[in-house]
This record gives sequence, structure tokens and C-alpha cells, in this order.
Amino acid sequence: MAKYVNIIESSGNSTTTLLQKNTQDTGRISKILVSNNGTSPDAIVSFYLESEADSSIKYYFIKDYQLANSGSNSGDQVKILKDCLSFDISLYKLKIDHPTTTNLTVIIK
Repeated sequence: MAKYVNIIESSGNSTTTLLQKNTQDTGRISKILVSNNGTSPDAIVSFYLESEADSSIKYYFIKDYQLANSGSNSGDQVKILKDCLSFDISLYKLKIDHPTTTNLTVIIK
């Protein structure tokens, strides 16, 4: 089952937890799609696993990736991750770092 997350103008918060322990979420992931729907500026995003036991331990799928804004003709407005994404949800959370003023859609399958 897919999970859809919109991240819009998060006032001051630049990290969003996408999947976390003790929910109906699962760590079995085949694909993550992220789209920058904003008009400015470009969004710099990072996807990573954060240890449930120690939040200083992070394992990055992708770090500081620049997504072009929706008004741009240069660069990617969409990024698809599709390799080695599954994880043990009892040990890790899936998070995304993003600009505080952003308009992103994340789809997790």
C-alpha cells in the first residue's frame, strides 16, 4: 500500500518523519518518489534512516539532492529512489530533511 505525504510551508521545521515505529507503517519499500511543486526556490532534500535508539545515528539514501522548482527548465523536479530501500521499522525511522519553506509531495510504495 502506498503512502502519500504533502510537505507544505512547514513553519520552522526542516525535518519530517515519513515512517516511524509503532504505527501501521512498514519498512518494506520498493520506491520513493519526491516532487518539488513549489515555484521557488529549488529544494535541497535528504532521505535517511534514523536509529530509534540513538537519533545521532543516520544512514542516508540520498543527501543534499537539489530538486528544481516547478517553474524551472533546468534540473530535476522529481527524484525517484528505487534501490535498497527496505529496512527494519522496529529499529529505524525514515525521515526527510527539506527547506522550511517548501512544497513537496513524497510517495512511498
